[in-house]
Amino acid sequence: MVTHKKVIIIGGGISGVKAALDLYNGGVEDTLILEARSRLGGRLLSIDSTNKTNQEDIKYDLGASWFHDSLNNPLFDKAIEKGNVKYYFDDGRSIFFSAHNNNIEHWKYEVVMDEILAFITLTYERNPYKPDVSLKEICDEYISKHKSHLTEDQIKYGLGVVRMWAELWHGESWDKLSAKYSFDGSSHLGRNVFVKNGYKTVFNNELNDLPESYRINNIKLNTQVNSINYTNKKQIILKTNDNTIYTCDYLIVTIPQSLLIINDPKDEQYINWQPVLPTHITDILPSIHYGSLGKIIFEFDTIFWPDNVDRFYAITDNIPDNHGSNYKSWDFPTIFINYAAMAKTATLVALIQAPLSSYIENLDSSIKNQRIWNLFQPLIQSISIISNIPAPTKIYHTPWNSEKYSRGAYATTKVGTINPEKIINAFTQGIDNRIKFAGAETVDGSANGCAHGGWFSGQREAKFILQQIALEQLQSKL
Repeated sequence: MVTHKKVIIIGGGISGVKAALDLYNGGVEDTLILEARSRLGGRLLSIDSTNKTNQEDIKYDLGASWFHDSLNNPLFDKAIEKGNVKYYFDDGRSIFFSAHNNNIEHWKYEVVMDEILAFITLTYERNPYKPDVSLKEICDEYISKHKSHLTEDQIKYGLGVVRMWAELWHGESWDKLSAKYSFDGSSHLGRNVFVKNGYKTVFNNELNDLPESYRINNIKLNTQVNSINYTNKKQIILKTNDNTIYTCDYLIVTIPQSLLIINDPKDEQYINWQPVLPTHITDILPSIHYGSLGKIIFEFDTIFWPDNVDRFYAITDNIPDNHGSNYKSWDFPTIFINYAAMAKTATLVALIQAPLSSYIENLDSSIKNQRIWNLFQPLIQSISIISNIPAPTKIYHTPWNSEKYSRGAYATTKVGTINPEKIINAFTQGIDNRIKFAGAETVDGSANGCAHGGWFSGQREAKFILQQIALEQLQSKL
């Protein structure tokens, strides 16, 4: 049997659910969401806290943790309206520290950091044809030209902070990030707001606006699309992992671009496009790269660090060995999110990057927790108010590099990439006005890569299809 729907949506993350909701509210109820995982939410994933000192309903997010762009974030607006999301503005006191200085004064890095960013902008404005180099290389260029005007501390800490911000936004090492595009983009529209009781609550605010009957009958879990045939100009034909065939008039693809670039037919997540994707998409596929932003969650029995500091920023000038077995403490910059400040809970969450995040995911389970603690114990000791800190009672970490339906955290800009706007434009163009692409990486501006960016993309594609259907109906009456 073949099941036909007006619109099929591949992917049950925030983009897919928002598209389905807007289509339903626009009068198109004949839609279907196909989700490969056994759960909805995509790269939004909340887990329960088991901390004994937990005084609130706390969850840890392995995916999105913040409402970014709080002045222009519909997910945050709905959270306020419903009153069911606990949040915290974690932009209060912060401490920058290193292996040799546990409280670095802001004047030692702030001015230099700003000047490095201005130097990058001016360099490419004055010479648009200058080849893209790594962020590390352009920082070296800056130091080479201006070191006579800088103190040793300004050089060390200025570079360290630039590296930290770049690596822990993109999830990639600064020697692989594009100098031209790593800091290119719109400033965030408002403060960042940390979600305390899990982005699952935020996601469910959208999902539960769909009628229960739709959620039961129009969402298929454990259903992976293996083939998309759009040769027929009237119907798109999909085949899934259980050899079920679906057809539709319109298709919205919301899966991560890290899966769309798979070109090996033997890969389990390969999608066979018939005909092959058009050139405006295939031309940009080599420039799609995914970063490996990760998190490590440390639960303790007691709080032994300042509970009035929102974030701790560990910076370093170490050059890590590229062979994971030799990674040492302080090889990588780290940001620690302090649950003691926001929820009086004895938990620290470390943000980490590639290649460290991949290394940790692939550690043997018998040694994993001890190896993680060996790497991070000296950093946490530096912010402690006691001399001998206890080991954590629980350690959790993100799975995104090895998780087969993600293959990374989100898109990033490596050296030599094309302008990211070209990638966004290629996907928003879609195919033949009937195959559309959504997802957090398909929106421009400060929402790119964010959960509300995925929401915007689902809204955009639902609006487009509703307009196309209205045009069809008008033409049929003429």
